[in-house]
Amino acid sequence: MKPQIDPWTENNEQSEQQETMKKEFNLMKNMPTILRIIGAAAVLFAMYSFLMKGWDSGNDSFRYLLMLGHTGLLAILGLSSGYWLKESKGARLLLTLALISIPANFAILGAFIFSQTAPPDVNLYPQYVAWSVDSMSTALLTTVGSLLVLIPVTFLGFTVLARRIAKKLALLFLLSSVALLMPIRDPQLIALLILALAMFGFFLSKKISHNQVSSKTHEGTIALSLQFLPLAVLAGRNLWLYSADLFILTTMSATTFFIVRQISVRLSADSKLITVLNYFSIIPSILVAVSFCGVMIDLKFIPNELILPISALLAAGMLYDISNRVVNSPGRFRFLAISALLIGMTTSLVLYSNILAALICIIVGLSLLVLGFKAQQRNVFSGGILLLLMGLAHQFYEIFLRFELSSWISLAVFGVVAIVVASTIESQGGKLKSSLLSMKNSCSNWE
Repeated sequence: MKPQIDPWTENNEQSEQQETMKKEFNLMKNMPTILRIIGAAAVLFAMYSFLMKGWDSGNDSFRYLLMLGHTGLLAILGLSSGYWLKESKGARLLLTLALISIPANFAILGAFIFSQTAPPDVNLYPQYVAWSVDSMSTALLTTVGSLLVLIPVTFLGFTVLARRIAKKLALLFLLSSVALLMPIRDPQLIALLILALAMFGFFLSKKISHNQVSSKTHEGTIALSLQFLPLAVLAGRNLWLYSADLFILTTMSATTFFIVRQISVRLSADSKLITVLNYFSIIPSILVAVSFCGVMIDLKFIPNELILPISALLAAGMLYDISNRVVNSPGRFRFLAISALLIGMTTSLVLYSNILAALICIIVGLSLLVLGFKAQQRNVFSGGILLLLMGLAHQFYEIFLRFELSSWISLAVFGVVAIVVASTIESQGGKLKSSLLSMKNSCSNWE
């Protein structure tokens, strides 16, 4: 007698076997990608831990030559992989890792130069970052010799990532990397240099990538994002070795905003990372405003009435820039921008309550009205109305405090104003009504 077979159980077992086979197949399919990720992580960890002198054998010059050889070997392996294995992904990854290692090379070379130009307190630096050589001639010869390797690797790497704009991107990358060679260790000066290079790199890379198809690819996005890697190394060294003050915090926050902005605009519109980066950009926007407010307080020569408005304008401008880049819910970021501006302006008006604070509200309010009307954005236009009314209300309040209504001058002024307003309403009432209705209908279609 044959055993009875349960069809449901049989089908269930078959589906489980198919699912297991599917998982195994996917694992095998994704195995090259997994191995590349693990390999890249291992190379990056080994590379940048080298900056902290993880190896003790030999002197600093010998250890740096190992680092330089590592960079050159990555480039050679990338070329060999593409030529012999006929596989482009691994070749591009190896050459990208070679590009990533270049700022580390420049950082060590900069330490060599600094060791011969530093003041006597150079021994105060941690031992694991105190790269040094015996003389300035050794430092300069090592630098010149290294450039014979680093420059070709840079041009080769960017040629593989973005061929049509490779030369310009390579030159921009080298320019930022050269900043690591400068024997300057003043924290505020370095912070200012980083901000200037970040803004220069941001605008120049935008110009370079304009109407370039290669910049829209995944490799092009990597090539453009790598422009900020030398600045990240420079900023990390500055924050790690020196105490940060408000000015450094301001410049570092602004630099972070520009870097995140550059990455977000290069990503494809359907990338989920864009949303994360846009919301993350709120943090440096607020930090810039708060820290720069403290910087202006220390400067003393800036009027107190300008400190909060300037800080609020900085935060609002950066948040408004985010709203112009987002696809989903741009009104949310515009609301944050206008809210930050209203909070700063209102606080300044309440604290100082003078004509300068009121005039700032009026000027900024009128500017927002014009911007909101041209861009057809309700949040901006409404914020302009609120600021304008706040400034005017403050001025009327001051007028009533300074003038006695019982005096004939105050009564005369009030009477003249009332007559002019009444005449305007009576003579232009129809036009005013139609204009208001037209504006109302137009505003209903605004964002």
